[in-house]
Amino acid sequence: MNREGAMRRATITPTIVGLCVAALAALASTGCGQKKLAECNALVQVINTGVVKLEKAPKNEADPSGVSDLRAMAESMDKVAADAAGVELTLPDLKKMRDDYQRMAKDIARAERDLAAAAQDRDAARRAAAETALDTAVKQEDPLVDQINKFCQGP
Repeated sequence: MNREGAMRRATITPTIVGLCVAALAALASTGCGQKKLAECNALVQVINTGVVKLEKAPKNEADPSGVSDLRAMAESMDKVAADAAGVELTLPDLKKMRDDYQRMAKDIARAERDLAAAAQDRDAARRAAAETALDTAVKQEDPLVDQINKFCQGP
């Protein structure tokens, strides 16, 4: 497995930052309750911070296999999951979305670790299974972001 393939599969869509910023702007302009605004802002900030850190993480040029990068991304996703869990929320719908996002982040981290181990062991079958798990987990992001945005933009 080449490094670019590993990195391409493990990258979270950068549109989340733009979508969440748009949600915050819409929320602020609708005059929604301060509680909802504060909770949405807190969750979106944690998610955006994690994604930005992931996107800006330096690549390990000394490791052409991409294994160390996959492990570093897994650690970053675990941190996003933990940080999201630390956001105090009282709104049940937003709590569920946070929990779903946290679960997705953990699934991504697990799949990245599995992919790194399979690449290191040169195990094609495990690599294929890990790639499938990673693709499945990453595909959850857009719908989750859409749910958060819809909730935060609503009354």
